[in-house]
Amino acid sequence: MSELIDVTSNHSRRGFLRMAAGGLGAALVACTPARGATLPEPVAPSTSNRSQPLYLPTPEPAKPVPQAGRFERPVMAGTPWETPLTVTHSGRQGPTVLVLGGVHGNEPGGWLAAEQVATWEPSFGSLLVIPRANRIADRMLERTTSELGDLNRLYPGAPDADLPMARMANAIIEIAREFGASYLLDMHESWIFYAERPVNGTAYLGQTIASGEGPESSTLARELADRANESVGVRRDLFWTRDQLQLPGAVQTPAPVNPPGRGGNGISTSSLGVGRYVPGLTPILVEMGQQDQSVERRSELHLIVARALMNSRGML
Repeated sequence: MSELIDVTSNHSRRGFLRMAAGGLGAALVACTPARGATLPEPVAPSTSNRSQPLYLPTPEPAKPVPQAGRFERPVMAGTPWETPLTVTHSGRQGPTVLVLGGVHGNEPGGWLAAEQVATWEPSFGSLLVIPRANRIADRMLERTTSELGDLNRLYPGAPDADLPMARMANAIIEIAREFGASYLLDMHESWIFYAERPVNGTAYLGQTIASGEGPESSTLARELADRANESVGVRRDLFWTRDQLQLPGAVQTPAPVNPPGRGGNGISTSSLGVGRYVPGLTPILVEMGQQDQSVERRSELHLIVARALMNSRGML
């Protein structure tokens, strides 16, 4: 059995310190390069993994909120087709809704409702209303004339187009772009109620809501129909979307199109196509049934849809 060293004695303590010093010296000698030996060159740290400067895109400044107030300005000013645009700003951030009435002169329920909407004051966002888009046809109580052209078949139009309503179509798109419209609500009338139609066609679209290409195209029409129906009260007057109540063997009534070279160059030329030309806009086209339904009731129902849209977006 090994004996324990008593480090408390002076003799043993000196021996222990000599042993420790000798070991430390040996370690230092081992770590010291020999005289004349070449030291390795220092190696610069690798830059292959060094993080590169991160350049973030400069965010676009937020669009200023228009000052609260209401004003009116002419569309196609100084022409026989001049018609007023009413603009109402809430002074608070929110969506912008553009409402059209009177696109066809034999659909008075739409323009009567639009004239009332023009008096509304949104709590948030902005409201733009052109109550009588085809003023001459409205005065004549005719759908339109060949000289005027059919506004709802001429989008996107052009500022120098031959037909006045093609120029109006262009003016409407420019207004939507100028104010950054989020929604276009186009108020129309058909003849027979969609739920009572014997066949499909544009004369059988009464009480329908359709939405065109835009950020909310897949959901907006059904959402508005459901919201509006909460206030309709009469079963016959309920709203439907065009993918509901399909007739056996029939196809859905398509959006109107023009051949290439005219109007929209082969794509939808109704207001349902306006979302193609105005980023961020979803168009809505409402058709009210005229058969056995008074113009007062048709106008009232248009107002129900307009309120449903604006209430759902927190504007009223």
